[in-house]
Amino acid sequence: MLPYILLAFVIGIGACREDGMSIKTHRQWINWSWILFLIIVGLRYRHGDYGTYEWGYNNHIDVGSDFGYYWLNLICENIGLSFQVFVFLLTLVSVYAFRQTFKISPWPLFGLVVILGKIFTLYAMSGIRQYIAIALCWWAISELLSKNNRWKFFALVAIAYSMHASAIIILPMYFFRNMKFSYFNAFILLIMSIVVGYFSSEFFEYAVEGSDLIANRFGGYQKDTVGMNVLNYAENLLFLVVALMVRSRVVKKVPYYDFFIYMFIIYCGFLIVGNEIGIVKRLRDYYALAYAIIVPSFVYLFRSQRNLSKFVLVSYFIFLMFRSLYVYDSAFSATTYHKMIPYHSVLDMNSIESQQGYYYIEG
Repeated sequence: MLPYILLAFVIGIGACREDGMSIKTHRQWINWSWILFLIIVGLRYRHGDYGTYEWGYNNHIDVGSDFGYYWLNLICENIGLSFQVFVFLLTLVSVYAFRQTFKISPWPLFGLVVILGKIFTLYAMSGIRQYIAIALCWWAISELLSKNNRWKFFALVAIAYSMHASAIIILPMYFFRNMKFSYFNAFILLIMSIVVGYFSSEFFEYAVEGSDLIANRFGGYQKDTVGMNVLNYAENLLFLVVALMVRSRVVKKVPYYDFFIYMFIIYCGFLIVGNEIGIVKRLRDYYALAYAIIVPSFVYLFRSQRNLSKFVLVSYFIFLMFRSLYVYDSAFSATTYHKMIPYHSVLDMNSIESQQGYYYIEG
């Protein structure tokens, strides 16, 4: 648990120190935060499907059906790299991608805190393929917005697709890059989400029948219903309302704010659609970048209490991070995932295997 606490403390303090104006004054703290993130995520051990992918890596077996990931497996294993080194190298690439991504935000560490709270346990600590795919897609978004580099956008998404086919879900954002915000467009997007959400089971069934790719990759999730989490709906609706309320104050202060409002609306749409199809909720996390850009701007609602509001928001997402760790940990027995808490790294891999044995997870 100590590494989690250290990560939350360092990045949380850095986020509270940011002023939303000058990143240069906090550059050293930002760099150290990324290094700490790299160490903790890159040295993870026995989290999520780690055992499954390690088994596939060591036995030249494609466990994910993604050609780019499998190709990297073969190259790295053939030159003698261990799976632990392979995971660290993937994490290194992802951290660089995140670093490039958050350069477009005036609140890079604040944004990272939001990500820690929303999807850290699902991907950074337990994912491998989809984790690197998300990182590459976010980097692609930053290249598209800051440099209007369309070819690099498509190239990065293609690489991400080769790591995890779900990355293709980010492509629609290409068409929002220059679109000015209007309440009419926002309303249409929400209505479309509600309609698709209402008929999501039927849409997914037809998609599985009509596409071999969707059938092979996502057909197994056809009956994977998860039901509605009322708190998730309430939080997203509240944040969307606040994002619209604060827009007039921040649209000239936060680069590409309108783009990320559209992205956040689509994120909310995925939540509606995912009420019936569980896999959709995993796809929506490609759009969680909107959370990281928009939420820090909420401090502009409070003219005289910005530091206090910033502290409250940072504390809230750090709380979500530890809540997710606890929930994820309590869902499995010690012999399944070797428990998410306490934190396990490759530094204590020998003691873990000797005490609890060696288990693989189907996935």
